[in-house]
Amino acid sequence: MDILSDVLRLLRLRASVFLHSSFCGVWTLDSSGTGRATFHSIARGACWLHMPGHEAPVALRGGDLVVFPRDAVHTITSSSKPPYLPPHSGMTQSGQDGPSTSVICGYFDFASPLANPLLKVLPDLIHIRSEDPDNAQWLDMLMRFMSAEASGGAPGSDVLIDKLADVLFIQVIRTHIQRHIGDQGLLAALAEPRISRALEAVHTDPGFAWSVERLAQVAGMSRSAFARRFQEVMAVTPMTYVTHWRMQRAYDRLEMGTESVAAIADTFGYQTEAAFRKSFKQYMGVGPGAVRKGKAGPTDASTQDDST
Repeated sequence: MDILSDVLRLLRLRASVFLHSSFCGVWTLDSSGTGRATFHSIARGACWLHMPGHEAPVALRGGDLVVFPRDAVHTITSSSKPPYLPPHSGMTQSGQDGPSTSVICGYFDFASPLANPLLKVLPDLIHIRSEDPDNAQWLDMLMRFMSAEASGGAPGSDVLIDKLADVLFIQVIRTHIQRHIGDQGLLAALAEPRISRALEAVHTDPGFAWSVERLAQVAGMSRSAFARRFQEVMAVTPMTYVTHWRMQRAYDRLEMGTESVAAIADTFGYQTEAAFRKSFKQYMGVGPGAVRKGKAGPTDASTQDDST
């Protein structure tokens, strides 16, 4: 079981490019404030990234990529001096003198309304530099493809660019894992072989009758040591994570609308449909029927505890 792939699938990623343009003279680009994850690729040239709370601007060069998983306020400009503009001011440009900078910008949207354990642990800014030899090959290749398609305007180019942006997000996540694991969250758990084995077991068979004891056996640890370490890394108890993942998978299947509630209940280890409905409503904040009809979205109940 590839846990990262399992988590990424449940996000139902839909990437799209909204801007491919070249700027000269004095210019600013501010795409924040939409509530959507955003990326900017510097296809050619150089510019500066400004973010409130950061003491110094960040120099961006051709081949660099910046990603804002939670739509952090930011402005990209031609100058190292902070822009004197109100936030979310869109694009401005004056003059045509000076070198040209080409930028490709897009959104990462996630069709699933669920709280995903991956998105929670990503930072406000991910900066991937073209000069890093570990990133140069894949980043340069993707950016060349995207730039060529955006410039060429061949039939089907819009769809192809969006698909390339899908690949871009996955590569960004993989690169971030290699560089910054952190002390807590899903990425940190994947880096610990014993905790990772327990997670793999849950993701492989979420409907199994898991208990803390059984997960501790899979991890090769004592019950108390496993429970303590799991909560330290994941910030929830083992059984909270099990229930959370079951409910996310169940929610996804309910939205697909191809299985009965009884069948889904059985898949995720519930003895009766009534027990599943009660647990689902308690945990997700909505009933299975409302999800199936598309009339309601869940609340984030990931902090609830089910430590049986």
